[in-house]
Amino acid sequence: MKASRATALALIGALGAGFAVGRFTAPRIDPELAGVASFRWSLEDPDWLDRTWRMGAFLQGLTPENLPASLEVLGPRIPWLVTDELRLFMFAWARFDPAGALRQALAWPAPFDRNAAGAAIYAWAFLDPQAALAALEAVEDDGLRDFMERRLVAGWVHGPQKQSASEWIAALPAGSRRFEYVGKLAWELAKDGPEALVRWAEEIPARDARFKASVFLQATSTLAPLDPASTAAWLAPHLDRDYADGVMRTVARIWVGRDPEAAMAWLAALPVGSQRADSVSHAFSAWLEASPEEATAWLRSAAPAAALDPAVRAIVGRTRRDDPAGAMDWALALDDPERRRTLVASVGRAWMRRDPGAARAWLERHELDPATRQAILAPGPQDPERGAAGEDGGSASPDPVSP
Repeated sequence: MKASRATALALIGALGAGFAVGRFTAPRIDPELAGVASFRWSLEDPDWLDRTWRMGAFLQGLTPENLPASLEVLGPRIPWLVTDELRLFMFAWARFDPAGALRQALAWPAPFDRNAAGAAIYAWAFLDPQAALAALEAVEDDGLRDFMERRLVAGWVHGPQKQSASEWIAALPAGSRRFEYVGKLAWELAKDGPEALVRWAEEIPARDARFKASVFLQATSTLAPLDPASTAAWLAPHLDRDYADGVMRTVARIWVGRDPEAAMAWLAALPVGSQRADSVSHAFSAWLEASPEEATAWLRSAAPAAALDPAVRAIVGRTRRDDPAGAMDWALALDDPERRRTLVASVGRAWMRRDPGAARAWLERHELDPATRQAILAPGPQDPERGAAGEDGGSASPDPVSP
């Protein structure tokens, strides 16, 4: 390992040669804060605000000339430096010698080399992501390289060249790592305004279906907490496309937590097939879980409509075991006649198995078509009760996994 570490350090040194020429000019700093003594003082100060202010002021004036003395002060305190402080130091160093910063980070003893290397590669990628990628290739330890890659991507998408990360991320194998990096880039683009994130998502070629699906899902997850109504309006024209499959679930869950009636009204007004049933079910299930009385009262006051059938099935799924009579009444409120017959028969059969006397008494008070009544009274040998998540329960499926 020592040999491979030495090789990596040498390669990183070669990659960084010449990087600093013309890139760094130290700003004018208050002389009281510019000396190494001030830096030492900052590292000893327990007051986080004063400590950060003094450290940042000194690091603004970090140069190749005062770097050796700074490292002499820093070295014994490495075990107690938090990640943000390491990053501050590495950012200052990377302005004139990113390869040297990474080389020193990797040379510090374990386990402190890991965080230091992560901070150094983050700073390098912020400034020059392609050079940082090349330097990463010299790291032979798989675990360390994976950690550093994540910090590299975080620095890259946080930096001024964030847009260039998209093509590199798209070329990665589909899976959780690529999905994670898509999320990092989506978050950083959103800081430039929703338009930047929307533009990126829409400009991804549709032929790259899995990557575009990842981008749309992560863009939705980023924008929906900021403004669910506007996010829903953006997604509306895309809902019949494969790359937008399931995205409205994310919006529905967040929106219904803020303004449930507005969310339900908007979702129910979606065109048939445009993720309407799934979104209505997902939103109402979340509302029902959070505020059952409020959600139930709203649904009871709403006019029966096919668009609200998924909400009705959700409430049936929630009540069918503890309140089968109420679940039967709700099932009868379904707008779709075929689904209504199927759901009433399913709930009735389950009730008949658990409490035949109460179920028969209910049947005597209600008129049902002969086929449905017979299905309840004489169930077949294979008639497992369906849970709340099945066809009859109607509760929403989990959020989609990463494309």
